[in-house]
Amino acid sequence: MKLETFNSLYEYRSEKGDRWRIPKIVNGKILGDCEDYSLGVLYYVIAEFNIFKFWWLLLTSAKIHYVKNDGGGHAVLKYKDQYIDNWTQEFVSKQHMESLGHKFHWAFYLTYQVAIKLLIGKVLK
Repeated sequence: MKLETFNSLYEYRSEKGDRWRIPKIVNGKILGDCEDYSLGVLYYVIAEFNIFKFWWLLLTSAKIHYVKNDGGGHAVLKYKDQYIDNWTQEFVSKQHMESLGHKFHWAFYLTYQVAIKLLIGKVLK
């Protein structure tokens, strides 16, 4: 799936709590918040619908960063030294993200943390 296609299907939906999931296409829409957007771009666009490639990328080159901004916490996907989130909906530099008010935390979510958050999201469904 091309990024433009993903973005045309994506619709922001706020969620209560910290429930992570790879969003599904339902009725022609991909609904979710910032974590869902990051995971969706990684799964649908970069990993090309391949769950094994998705996890391999999380182990090797793709990272989800926690950032702070005026609205609180936010998730940003980093892939190949470029960043994307549901605000930009395109790959940009870290400096561009910082110009939007994103203050990057020194750490990112490790692969096992993403796995746990996805598992918790599945259980709390």
